[in-house]
Amino acid sequence: MKTSSIDLYAVIGVPEDADQTAIRKTFRSRMRQIHPDRRPPGEAEAAHEEMVLLNLAYETLSDPGKRAMYDLDRRAARNAKRERYREPPPPPPPPPPPPKPRVIVLDPEVVDFGSVSIGEMPPDQVITVRFSDNSTIRYAWVLTGCGDFWQVVEPRPYRDVSAVRLRLRVRPLSTHDAPGLHSDRIRIMVDDLMMVVPVCINVVAAPSPPPPPPPPPRPRAIVLNHRYINLGPVWAGGETPEQVVEARFDDGSPIGVARVLTTAGSFWHVTSQRSLRGATCLTIRIKGGPVAPDRARGRFTERLQIQLDGITATVGVTAFITTPPAPPLTLANWRNFRLTCLGMIMLLSLLVLVGSLLFAGVYELLNAAPWDTNQGHHPPTTHAAGLGVGPRRPGSQASIP
Repeated sequence: MKTSSIDLYAVIGVPEDADQTAIRKTFRSRMRQIHPDRRPPGEAEAAHEEMVLLNLAYETLSDPGKRAMYDLDRRAARNAKRERYREPPPPPPPPPPPPKPRVIVLDPEVVDFGSVSIGEMPPDQVITVRFSDNSTIRYAWVLTGCGDFWQVVEPRPYRDVSAVRLRLRVRPLSTHDAPGLHSDRIRIMVDDLMMVVPVCINVVAAPSPPPPPPPPPRPRAIVLNHRYINLGPVWAGGETPEQVVEARFDDGSPIGVARVLTTAGSFWHVTSQRSLRGATCLTIRIKGGPVAPDRARGRFTERLQIQLDGITATVGVTAFITTPPAPPLTLANWRNFRLTCLGMIMLLSLLVLVGSLLFAGVYELLNAAPWDTNQGHHPPTTHAAGLGVGPRRPGSQASIP
């Protein structure tokens, strides 16, 4: 664009002899007046063209070298206009093309956080601000550091950088944030130029949690009505009442194959069916015996193993090995008992009689008088001496007391 044909001083609204301070102050005022955000939507395009022309005028007049060249071109254009009807002088060499006006470039132009549910934290968004000619940014800062649903991470002024990178983060959403599309704007000031960056987010309802997975199927377990059975006293040749053990699955499912792995022990045996197919319950009858006569006495415990469809269960079998009890009293036993008692009485009487005879004989031997060799007779006994009876001489009379 040829700037010599445009009155840049009039575009900004300053006289030709205005200084840099007046030009900068008037430029800022004009920029706020013609900014597209302050115009109706129908005048946005025209406002953009005016803003570009205003930036071009400020870029030219704020640089002393460019301003001097612009004034020289304007004076040359005025002189050429006065000498239009005169013979034109040889054309001067074409001036160098003016530099393109600096324009702020945003990457991306719109910050979109996408669809975010309540309680979710999306990744941060980074926006890069630079000039179109990659010139140095003297100063830049963020005018709005936070909004309704976003905030700038570590907002600070930037000086003498080639590009400004801003990191935007979504604030934690709550249940008060209505679902739907939300939009906001972030204002950035770069070298007396203000830029507006749209920020948007789509708030969606939090997804319902997935239903919990179904619990894994529980393995079937064998249920026994008795884990331990007690057969009580057991002896050789004796019989005990049967004990019943029922085995089934805890879920009541049918049993394919059921069998008893151990059908007998040292003092018990199974009297019921050993195997079964296609039933829901296995009934086992256990009876004590037979017991070997030389079996040790005491309490003993053995295991009965049951298998249902490959699952094994164990039942403890306990018994007290004792001696056989006395036979019950019957008629034949009573006759034998009477005969036994009679024999014992007779034997006892015989023993008493023999004892009495022995006692009498021993007594007589102990009380007998020894033989007197001189007189040829026995001395008087104690009983005879007490009575005064003594031996008599032949031909003598007995003394009478």
